[in-house]
Amino acid sequence: MNTSTLITCLGLAVASLSSALFAAEPEPLRVLNFQADNGFKHKSMSDAKALVERLGKQNGWEVISTADSSSLLEHDLSTFDTIVFNNNCGNKGAIMTPDEQAAFRTYVQNGGGFLAVHGAGAIWKEGDPFQAWYEGLVGTKLIDHPKVQKARLVVEDRSHPATRHLPEEWMVVDEFHRFDSNPREKVNVLISVDEDSYKGKQKMGGDHPFVWYHEYDGGRSFFTSLGHTKEIYSDPDFEKLVEGAILWTSGAEDTKATAKQPVSKSSINVSTLPVNDGLFLDLDANLAVDLEDGNRVKAWHNQVQGTPADVFVKRDKGRKVAGSGRPTLKTDVAEIGGHHTLIFEEQELINMDEDAFDHLVTGSGYTWFSVMSVYKQNVGKKDVNSFFGNLRNGNPYDGFWGNVMDDNIVWMGTRNGFPSKGKKKKGKKNSNGRGTPGLWDDQLNPCVQTQEPLEENRYYLVMGRMGAGTEVVDLELFINSAKAVDRKTVPVNPNANPSMMAVGQERDATNHPGFESFHGEIARFLIYERPLSDAELTEMVRYLTELYEIQL
Repeated sequence: MNTSTLITCLGLAVASLSSALFAAEPEPLRVLNFQADNGFKHKSMSDAKALVERLGKQNGWEVISTADSSSLLEHDLSTFDTIVFNNNCGNKGAIMTPDEQAAFRTYVQNGGGFLAVHGAGAIWKEGDPFQAWYEGLVGTKLIDHPKVQKARLVVEDRSHPATRHLPEEWMVVDEFHRFDSNPREKVNVLISVDEDSYKGKQKMGGDHPFVWYHEYDGGRSFFTSLGHTKEIYSDPDFEKLVEGAILWTSGAEDTKATAKQPVSKSSINVSTLPVNDGLFLDLDANLAVDLEDGNRVKAWHNQVQGTPADVFVKRDKGRKVAGSGRPTLKTDVAEIGGHHTLIFEEQELINMDEDAFDHLVTGSGYTWFSVMSVYKQNVGKKDVNSFFGNLRNGNPYDGFWGNVMDDNIVWMGTRNGFPSKGKKKKGKKNSNGRGTPGLWDDQLNPCVQTQEPLEENRYYLVMGRMGAGTEVVDLELFINSAKAVDRKTVPVNPNANPSMMAVGQERDATNHPGFESFHGEIARFLIYERPLSDAELTEMVRYLTELYEIQL
């Protein structure tokens, strides 16, 4: 290499290094804070405007605020990272001219970001084809709402920049819009509203998305129906939500909407379960737990809509001290990814429908799942420490139940009510003349069980399955795996007549509470009104063990 070549190479290297060292800082985000409207004017519009401007100042963004639709033509929209339609309604007439509509649509199609806040979902009069396109960009359109009130928001996904700061539940005073269609199948829902938590007829049939995002026609779109009141715009949680939405729509922070993500603790909505067909009961300690006297649980609500097993409630009958039968809510349990649990120590919650669960043992079959841990058991009735059950109180004790023995060996059984062929207790007959069965009977009421006890204070996924049919079916028990640890056959009695379902003990024991009770914790309890297939069981095991970080 000659000297001139060497000098040239060194010069290029120095120039390249200099360029790398002294490269300009990334351009600040540029945000168009757009409030042109034609219709209802929210009293909170000035607060909405000020919030985006405040976020701009805090983050070093360039924010241009306008209430003039002509700005869509006057500005080069391609220079904006995000356009915020900030609580501006169009329920009386068009906001934009056709040329302004075309400019905005081109901006989105060229990869622009769009954030719609509250009233921006009620832009109705733009005329087709733009109107239909705009509703697709938002995800749906607002149609009506009940009065402003407090409601419970469920944060379904906490991995997004807009929601990662939020708790799993968020109580908010706002206007809870109903939409003309449910957008869930077209968008990525971040937050939904619990329709049982607010009053009014304006609801979505039990599935009510409220904040979401998606990619649409080349651009990124984010919608929050929150934003009616003046107060919401000074709520730090809402401020961070809007900030995260702007960061995502601008591309400054990303989330893979289409990639398969690891299961996270945000996946708390029933619809996120990999298997929904036949789901009859979903008790989730993260959701719909009613408390009193601090963290004592008075009611635990089923997340599955439309079943007779709607809620499990406290019961004082038989208690020497009123309220002593209430379990305790334990929050943010690190060992299972920060999920909550209910602690049962000789306590129970009961569903008061006498016949809600009867069909599970008379032919439909079932599959149940319990995310749980065990403590040291207090010996009452030997080896009967029930964490659920619906046995009829009195002979012949029809129903099914899950238990641990005194040493924490897990066992389950289905009592069909047929007369036992085993040893009978002398003189004990029921009203049908059938003999009282023993605790277990290998031919008629078999016990399936683990070989090794559960370790105290370790969390497990415990499952049971009963086959469908009215003759002889399989009864299987599973621990942390879709491979059965024990399997036996049980004859089905189509005329069996179980009782109410209890969690924390079995139903029969409610007349002597605490005597046949489980000591431990339950984070999630699900029942399907059919036997899941092996493939479905495998998928549910994968989902729940990942979600709750179960150590296999």
